[in-house]
Amino acid sequence: MMGSSSETYLLIFLEGGFLAVFVFVVLMIMSIWSWTVIFQKGIYFYNTQKRSRSYFSSLKLNKGLQDLKARSEIFADAYLARVFNNAYLELSANTSGGEIVYNPEVLSRIERNIERTISLQNQRMERGLTLLATISGSAPFIGLFGTVVGIIDAFFNIGSQGAASIAVVAPGISTALVATAFGLFTAIPALIAFNLFRSSARRIANDMRSYGLEIINLFSRGG
Repeated sequence: MMGSSSETYLLIFLEGGFLAVFVFVVLMIMSIWSWTVIFQKGIYFYNTQKRSRSYFSSLKLNKGLQDLKARSEIFADAYLARVFNNAYLELSANTSGGEIVYNPEVLSRIERNIERTISLQNQRMERGLTLLATISGSAPFIGLFGTVVGIIDAFFNIGSQGAASIAVVAPGISTALVATAFGLFTAIPALIAFNLFRSSARRIANDMRSYGLEIINLFSRGG
């Protein structure tokens, strides 16, 4: 039943002429591209958050700076662990007589390092989201273009046939309605996914910033 409906929609586009086929091909490419990004980003966010949850859970057992360092090295690919590792690397670079120096200037550099780590993480998370936003915003208008083409075709058929029967206007109107539906079908998943991924990215960035403040507080107390 589903296959029969798909074939019917395809035939409607093919019977609509060059512009209708062009709209169909463009929307099909956009839909495939959109779903590819959705699956890739969905897997990325799931694995990223799962790894960091495991890391954060292990911190309940932490017994000091060295234990925290060891756990951060175990979960090095977790975004929260990356915040600590980069901050600790900056801290370790400031030693005097073999001892780590804790002063406002060092802590300020660590804070900038944490912000840079968050910025790099944001770049990773937002990669591909612009494409989803573009597709969600443009697909309905491309579908609308197909709608206009279908309506023009219907009026052209009325003029050429000299009649306004259902048989005359049906092909053009069908093309118009299917183009609208396909435009929405392409745009809606992209819009939903964009909002969900953007929300996840903001939550992760906020978590990293909060954890960064805790690290700075820990360092300010001398570890």
